[in-house]
Amino acid sequence: MSSRESLLEKLVASQQLGMPERQRWGPSPVKIEEILAIVKRLLDRDGVFPVRAKKWNPGEPVFEGHFLVKIPNGEVELNWQRSLPIAPNELAEQFSSVYDSADRAVLAFIQNEWPRGIDGITFEGLGQT
Repeated sequence: MSSRESLLEKLVASQQLGMPERQRWGPSPVKIEEILAIVKRLLDRDGVFPVRAKKWNPGEPVFEGHFLVKIPNGEVELNWQRSLPIAPNELAEQFSSVYDSADRAVLAFIQNEWPRGIDGITFEGLGQT
């Protein structure tokens, strides 16, 4: 894995880069295809993206935001959930959509979760793919 790919994977997985990493990165633009490939690879590896995400179970804290889950039949489910503002262990809302294509599911995830990029780093081609 190249240094660029390592930095992009860290950005995608942790949703931030430290100052030394940003300095190594420089002004290089990020293409949406690079982000799609990384998210798909991590989803294939872990079965869920982000890896800490999961559907809410009563009594547990609610994972807030969008996340992807691989379904055994090859489809990918895009989920979103949030907790009650004063009760992080109580589900307030949730929805899910099933996609027959990992590419479409990952693109929908990126458009919903990172519409302006990640940690100030924008993506070229978002909305055009």
